Amino acid sequence: MKKNILIIGFGDIAIRLIQGFSKKDEYNFYSVSRSSKSFDNLNHIEWDWLSGKKLILPETTFSNIIFIPKPSAYTVEGYKDGFQTSLTNIINSLSNVNFESFMGISSTSVYGKQQYGLLSEEIEPKPDNFRGEIILKYEHRIESEIDVQTNILRFAGLYDPKEKTPEFHNKLSRNTASNIIEHFIHSKKSGLFNCLEDNDLISNGRNIINDKLKNSGFNF
Repeated sequence: MKKNILIIGFGDIAIRLIQGFSKKDEYNFYSVSRSSKSFDNLNHIEWDWLSGKKLILPETTFSNIIFIPKPSAYTVEGYKDGFQTSLTNIINSLSNVNFESFMGISSTSVYGKQQYGLLSEEIEPKPDNFRGEIILKYEHRIESEIDVQTNILRFAGLYDPKEKTPEFHNKLSRNTASNIIEHFIHSKKSGLFNCLEDNDLISNGRNIINDKLKNSGFNF
């Protein structure tokens, strides 16, 4: 019997995930976004997570729920919409849903620019702007309000591998990002993971490190 995966926030990364998924025959994918989508072999639900209306799902049992948040605008309110209001509505909508694990996509921007040295997951983030502060609260809510196995994946700056590789220090290919999500769909390891490409250089006295991700069995 196939397992069900629910992806809330269906955009570029989720499309790459489904297109490159290694075990398509073992899973049914259900997607949710604020707009309609057309994609082969996909059960899509149009739902505005800011509407206050409950998400109605055609299934009530899922092996994995993946949330890929996006701010509604690049303002304080826009980030609160994308990472706080949306999460509240999602948690409320899942009250009668059975699921084994929850994966929330986050960002390495929770680390403030004033934090120096090697920044691992054990280093407490100290955001230096409203974006990092709101995202860090989102992480804490996932850890405290969701009772099943949780993964929080802190993605570095995303780029398209078909385009010129960016020069900024902490970065992650969109294809690799989707591969990391698949890795944790299959893995039984839970927790918080910095997700970025190897970089031995320390930029401006700081470097976010990905050792925990590699020790989980993920290979770049």
